[in-house]
Amino acid sequence: MKKLAVACCVAPFLLWLTGCASTVRIVVAGDGRATPQPRPVDVNGINDVINRELVRAVLREKAAALLWTGDLVEVTNRNAATFERELLAWRAIYQPLYDHGIKVLPARGNHEMMVAHGDADAVWDRVFSGPYALPENGPEADKNLSFYDVIGPAIVVGVDQYQIGKEMVDVPWLDKTLRENPRPFVFVYGHEPAFMDGHHTDTLDAHPDARDALWECLIRAGARVYLCGHDHFYDHLFVTRAQGDPGVAMHQFTAGTAGAPFYPAGRYAGKNTYWKLTPVRHIDNTYGYILITLHGRRATVEFKGRVAPDTYKVLDRFSYCVER
Repeated sequence: MKKLAVACCVAPFLLWLTGCASTVRIVVAGDGRATPQPRPVDVNGINDVINRELVRAVLREKAAALLWTGDLVEVTNRNAATFERELLAWRAIYQPLYDHGIKVLPARGNHEMMVAHGDADAVWDRVFSGPYALPENGPEADKNLSFYDVIGPAIVVGVDQYQIGKEMVDVPWLDKTLRENPRPFVFVYGHEPAFMDGHHTDTLDAHPDARDALWECLIRAGARVYLCGHDHFYDHLFVTRAQGDPGVAMHQFTAGTAGAPFYPAGRYAGKNTYWKLTPVRHIDNTYGYILITLHGRRATVEFKGRVAPDTYKVLDRFSYCVER
């Protein structure tokens, strides 16, 4: 499909917008894990080469934050000690970002649930503690797993999809969080796509009513983008209501492209009748990351794909603006 650049303005209901011309950049990446049968690039359950390139990319972009959409590590043997060793190795790779004061905000993927549930939680809490702790503002049963942070004019929310039930998000908490913390720009991210995007069938489509509640929550809050991974390709979906007034347009960006083995794309086959899904751009067999740039009233979302070692170029772009 032809590359598409989209620009739109969305009606405001949020309370404020900074009028200054400062620029805020946020990088989004995910699925940097190794393969079950390690490749030469795989070390400690991680694609070492691509993850180290991503660290350098975040620094080059002068990003304020890295949002990680899950599957940090492989955990082939489903052992808690292996999981902890691999998570510590992931944290060590990204240490330069911590050292530069860049926020590192990972959400869990299904590979972070490859060990017993209680062990998975305990290991995650040990590794992401102290100076590495995630914001302690999630729901009571989901501390250090779901969370939000404010970055300039944006609120970013990492949603865990495994604590309250597989492939589910705590929508009441998310709705309350977004109502109580209004910002012009809203970016919610998690591991699994809200809508099946051509490979995995274990997505939020597994619970369509809960998924629809999540999507309506995002629309109410003024979000125009949902960010995820899980499928190891880049996919950009345009989502509107299927019947009557199409309503506010939303975009699902899937970018499980941080080093995990590539997946072939299939057809869109999720459990969905209420929403119309329009493919915008799909890219296979390419590592890369998403860059969000906020400047004044405009947000630009770009996918930067790897065209050579340590070299990434824009392969897809979407932008929108908010009114004052």
